[in-house]
Amino acid sequence: MSTPSIEKTLTAKETFIFKDLVGPHFNPIWHFHPEFQISYIAEGEGTRFVGDHVHNFTVGDLVMTGPNLPHLWRSYDPYFEPDSTLQTRGLVIYFDNDLFSKTLLEHEEFYAINKLVENSNRGIEFYGDTPAKIYELLMQISQERGFKRILKLLEILDILAHTNDYSLLTSPSYVNSFKGGDSEKMSMVYDYVMSNFRDKIALDEVAEMLNMTTSSFCRYFKPRANKTFTRFVNEIRIGHARKLLLEDNFNISQISYECGFNALSNFNRQFKTITGLSPHEYRQMFFNIQSNEND
Repeated sequence: MSTPSIEKTLTAKETFIFKDLVGPHFNPIWHFHPEFQISYIAEGEGTRFVGDHVHNFTVGDLVMTGPNLPHLWRSYDPYFEPDSTLQTRGLVIYFDNDLFSKTLLEHEEFYAINKLVENSNRGIEFYGDTPAKIYELLMQISQERGFKRILKLLEILDILAHTNDYSLLTSPSYVNSFKGGDSEKMSMVYDYVMSNFRDKIALDEVAEMLNMTTSSFCRYFKPRANKTFTRFVNEIRIGHARKLLLEDNFNISQISYECGFNALSNFNRQFKTITGLSPHEYRQMFFNIQSNEND
């Protein structure tokens, strides 16, 4: 991945802060900060990057990230159009690493919270009925003041700590070795890939954007991303393909070319490599779930 920027969120006097972020698009800068973060997407959709994890996000997306874990919620291109009427809204809590002392977390009563804290270092996505529960509490926390706000935060953390409806985002082999710097330059690479993944992306052009040779760019990118640049581009393309497959407006061949693949066979192969399913199986699984929910 790119080298993210360091973002300052809390002041010295704050235990945590709640932000209701409304705008034409989410912050497009790859960044990290020393606080824990809980993010709920109330409006908007795009591609989520957490460490070496890449996936689509939409309304109801609920994720917790640990201290200094790089992340980016990148809105889809239409959100950046000058005449766009689209809007995004994110409900976000940042809380300090000192909220729970190491001694406190060693007590039996805090076992689940301690596990949640540890898991957040890889990023956690929550699903099932958990996001809806957290959304209600986030709306309440915005109205509270003083110690009651702390109690609401503890209630949120207790729900997250005890649910089984979650998955870890970064791969087990991911090593967070990022430092501040290069943020603006590397954000250009993200923007370039997100804006051009439907077309052929030339590695030498991307390297030139960073004033690097192709080989030096590859050496720079792979250890930070925990994947090759080609794999990264394919994950972006397959993420878009998953979105189109669920909309049922295109056949699989059309989706293949819409996502930047020149050969259907390569699209099928890359899709199965990344998702574990063929495009047809993925679409069928979604519609089977929908059918069962409507019965």
